[in-house]
Amino acid sequence: MMNQRWANNFGVGIAGVGKYLPEEVITNEQLEKWTKIKAETIEEKTGIRSRRKVGDNETASEISALASRDALEMAGIDPEELGLIITCTFTGDYIYPAVSCKIQDLLGAKNAGAFDLLANCTGFQVGLGVASDRMLVNPSIEYTLVIGTAVQSRFIDWSDPNSAIFFGDGVGAAVLKQVPPEYGILSNEVFSNGRVFDSVRLRGGGSSFPMRNDNINQGLQYYELDGMEVWKQVVQFQPKVINRSLAKIDKTIEDVDFFIFHQANLLLIEYLMGKMKQPMEKTYTNVEDYGNTADASQAITLCDAVTKGLLKRGDLIVISGVGAGFTFGSTVMRWY
Repeated sequence: MMNQRWANNFGVGIAGVGKYLPEEVITNEQLEKWTKIKAETIEEKTGIRSRRKVGDNETASEISALASRDALEMAGIDPEELGLIITCTFTGDYIYPAVSCKIQDLLGAKNAGAFDLLANCTGFQVGLGVASDRMLVNPSIEYTLVIGTAVQSRFIDWSDPNSAIFFGDGVGAAVLKQVPPEYGILSNEVFSNGRVFDSVRLRGGGSSFPMRNDNINQGLQYYELDGMEVWKQVVQFQPKVINRSLAKIDKTIEDVDFFIFHQANLLLIEYLMGKMKQPMEKTYTNVEDYGNTADASQAITLCDAVTKGLLKRGDLIVISGVGAGFTFGSTVMRWY
């Protein structure tokens, strides 16, 4: 069967990126007071020095629109030119409807279809693949906006050392466009391991744990995290999913020019690069200053890499992450 990108004589690449980070900074010194873990221990174990927290009046939809406007400006297009908006998040304004619809309205993107995607911390990478598939199947979609949004601070028990030390808030966004067929997204791979489904979870508000007066004090509205299980899963499966995505286009790890990872933990990224025998110079990290920003993580990191001039035309890029569930993903693209 002919590859759809060649049948259409175009690929799908990134035209613009943007990000939004809240002003409030939560330091390790503050967390030491709340969790009783020493500030230097938090940095030693995670590599994280600080993370951002949204203001009381900020909403997921509003901060997503801010990052999106920057991405649209870099892409040089008006909101009306968007054909599709995909927001990757599990911390939208409401359980439903999709926050993408509110963002569509805030941007004035009247011609765009809009829906949300839930793949947790690998959401943005999965969203890129879904967007590319939609654009290749329906060439009338010339531009797609993919957003990764994290408003996690409202689901954190700040006295819980298992979760409070890791997570931060933020948004990253990317505008996708049609590019020459040899560029853009070349491969996309997703793998899941549901046997450890409960290792990272937010139960409150789900249909199995609806929030009621009789359970409001049980802590169901807060993140629950088994950090050691996350480490085990990443080490076991993330290199495999990266290799699978590269094998689809007859490439190997050594062919990759740059890696964009989900920023879960600095030590984990360093371990992963070492396991793949790749130098840290071939990736970029911001987890030190932003913490783990979930769905927004890869998008914010991509934005930083672009604005710092770390990517050049023709580079082979891997965007990879792991999310609760567990879901592992890897997207390979030729930078345009």
